[in-house]
Amino acid sequence: MRRDQGTGPLRWGAEIGLGLYRSAVLTALTCVMALVAVPVGVGGSALAYSWSDGLSAPFAVSALATLGETLMVILWVAVSLWVVHPLTSRALAKAARRCAAAWLGLDLQVTYRQVPPVTRMATGFWWDGHEYHKSEREARRRARMQARFHDPQLHWDGLWALVATVTVLPVAALPLLAVGYGCYMALTPEVTGYGIAVVVAGLAGAPFAWRILLPVGRRFLGPVPSTRLGRRVEELEAIRADLTHTQAVELERIERGLHDGAQARLVAMGMSMGAAERLVDTNPEAAKAILAEARATSVTALAELRSLVRGINPPVLAERGLVDALRALALDSSVSVDVFSQVPSRPERPLESAVYFSVAELLANVAKHSRAERVKVELTYAARTLTATVSDDGIGGAAASTGSGLSGIERRMAAFGGRLEIDSPAGGPTHITVAVPCELS
Repeated sequence: MRRDQGTGPLRWGAEIGLGLYRSAVLTALTCVMALVAVPVGVGGSALAYSWSDGLSAPFAVSALATLGETLMVILWVAVSLWVVHPLTSRALAKAARRCAAAWLGLDLQVTYRQVPPVTRMATGFWWDGHEYHKSEREARRRARMQARFHDPQLHWDGLWALVATVTVLPVAALPLLAVGYGCYMALTPEVTGYGIAVVVAGLAGAPFAWRILLPVGRRFLGPVPSTRLGRRVEELEAIRADLTHTQAVELERIERGLHDGAQARLVAMGMSMGAAERLVDTNPEAAKAILAEARATSVTALAELRSLVRGINPPVLAERGLVDALRALALDSSVSVDVFSQVPSRPERPLESAVYFSVAELLANVAKHSRAERVKVELTYAARTLTATVSDDGIGGAAASTGSGLSGIERRMAAFGGRLEIDSPAGGPTHITVAVPCELS
C-alpha cells in the first residue's frame, strides 16, 4: 500500500524548506537595527573605554569614569538608531505585515498620516498646517516631511523594529545558524557527529521558529494603540487645522469686503471730487451735485465699514458684554427671541466672542430652517462652566452633519475644551446647548 505523501517525508521536507525560507526572510527584515547598533556599540566601546586606559585613580573615580563612558556608548547607539529609524521602519514594517498576511492570515490594517493640503493666506504666505512659508513649493515639501516623519504610526513601526530585533530575530535566525554552523562542524573530523546533531536540530526547528511572528506581530505590527493622550493630540491637530482654514476664509471675506465695498466707493469718491474740483469755477451747480453724490457715497462706505467691523467683533460685545450683545442680536432676529441670563459677570474675551458667534449661528439656523415662532436663549454659569442654551418650538431634526453650521460650532467649542449638545427630535422642540469651562472676571 502506497504511503500518503501528505503526511510523509516529502511533507516534512517541504515544511523544513519553507521554514528555512521564512526564517531567512524574517531575519533579513529584523536585522537592520542590529546591523546598525552592534558596529556602533563595538566601535564606540573601543573608543570610549580607551579614554580611561591607564587611569590611576581611586575606585570611586574609576567607576564614575566607566559609567560616563558607558552612557556615552549608549547615547551613540541611540542616536544611530534614531537616524536609521525614520528611513527604514515604515518599509520594513510594511514588508512584515505582508508576510504575516500571506503566511498566517493575519490582516493588520494601519493608516499612515496623509499629506495635508496647503492653504494660501490673505497675507500671501502659505500655511502647511504647522507653519507659514513664502512659497507653495516649500509649504508642500514641509507638509510631506511633517506627514512622513511625525506620524505616530511611523514611530510605532520603529518600536516594532526594536522589539523584533530582540525577539523575532534571534528565534528566526537560530535554525539558519544551527544548520550553517552544524555543516561547518560536520566537516571537521573531530566533531563530525556533533555537527550532524546540530544540523538535525536546526532542521527540526525550522518549521516552527518563524511562527514567532504571530504573537509579536499581532501586538506590534497593528495600528497605534489609541491612548487618551494620543486621541487628545489628534483632536487638537484637527482643531488647529480647522481654525487655520476658518482664519483663511475669514481673512478672504474681510479682504473681499474691503476691496469690493468700501475701497471701490472711496475710489469713486476721489474721482468725483476731482471732477468737482475741475467744475467748481466753470459750472458750480454741477460741482455741487457731484459733491452731494460723493457725500452720499461716503455715508454708504461708512455703513459698509461698520457692518464689516461688526462681523469681526461687534462693538456692543466689546463694550457691554455677552448678555447685552445677545439681547441686541435678538432685536435684529426675524423670530421672536427672549434672552435670560444668570451669569454674574463677564467671561474672558476670546471665550465670550466664541459663545456669542455660536449663539448667533444657532439663531441664524433657527430663522432659516426651524419654522419656529419663539426662541429662548438661556445663559447660566455653574461649576466653572458657562452654558448657553437655545430652545425653539420649530420642526426639529437638527444634526451636526459634516460641513454644517452645527459642526462648525462643535469645533469652535472644542478649541476651548467645550462641547455641543443637541436635543432635536423630529417634530421638535429643539434644545441646543454650548458649554465651555471658564473663569468669570
